[in-house]
Amino acid sequence: MLLTRLRRLPLIAALAAAGTLAAAACSSSASAPAASSGRGPELTHITVGALAITDDAPLFIAIKKGYFRQQGLTVTTKIVAASTDAIPDMLAGSVDIIGSGNYVSFFEAASKGVIKIDVLAAGSQCAGNTLNVLAMPKSNITSPADLAGKTIAVNLTSNIQTLTINAVLKDKGVNTAGIKYVVIPFQDMPAALVTGKVDAISVVEPFITAAEHDGATSVLAECQGSTAGIPLGGYYATQAWVKKYPKTALAFRRAIDQAQATADADRALVQQVIPTYTKITSAIAARISLPYYPPTLQAAQLGRVVALMRSAGMVSGSFSITPMLFRPGG
Repeated sequence: MLLTRLRRLPLIAALAAAGTLAAAACSSSASAPAASSGRGPELTHITVGALAITDDAPLFIAIKKGYFRQQGLTVTTKIVAASTDAIPDMLAGSVDIIGSGNYVSFFEAASKGVIKIDVLAAGSQCAGNTLNVLAMPKSNITSPADLAGKTIAVNLTSNIQTLTINAVLKDKGVNTAGIKYVVIPFQDMPAALVTGKVDAISVVEPFITAAEHDGATSVLAECQGSTAGIPLGGYYATQAWVKKYPKTALAFRRAIDQAQATADADRALVQQVIPTYTKITSAIAARISLPYYPPTLQAAQLGRVVALMRSAGMVSGSFSITPMLFRPGG
């Protein structure tokens, strides 16, 4: 399959291949424009590529609470293993928006001119134990220093996980040169850890709690020091899509911003909605740690991600996210 071949390539090469292949693809009926006149959105039905993680909970809250409907939108979700898996569909037109994709991967792709995107809305910010490295007791990995030279599972290489791990370990004086990162989807990480396929896993909720249920323990919190409260992911659309459907983009952002505020104010609601789009049970969902859901997109916070990427050599000194921030009417 196309997606399988793409995931075997480095991320930037995969995105470039996706862009080339998408040129020959056809748009889905879900993206057929409605009447462009009037005050409502140009589209009434959109599809959002989403991850089965806590970061995307506001998306499902917006559906459940009718926030999209209030904005004139009907939203269908497509669950993907990694946010970048939805890029070929977004470029082809069968996915309109990608939800809670990690900023690092999308910023790096944009910096290399591989894909032109707008950041529509904020997704989540690192908080407490919401992005951790875990290991099994039999591994004898009990501290950050023990991760040197080990194999760690991540959802994508060169992403927010690898960036924060390297930053925190370097802050602690740990040599990261020998660490090997391997790609394993979030939902498969607990099993890979239990069977010894990897030494450790970098994982988000609700899979942290699921792995702990299997006996794993956290050995590194990736949200501390220079990475404390760092933004993790947001919602994206291509700049061409936003230019064509600006009212739809604005309607989506209004609904998501409302859902973000609701999620941050009502943690019980987040824990209730998580089992509806993941395989996590209600019992486990009730115990998970939750990230911070920013109610608005904050350029200064995103600048922290860029600064960390710049220090890691992932983007040039001239790279700016300013042209990527969605500005209604701008």
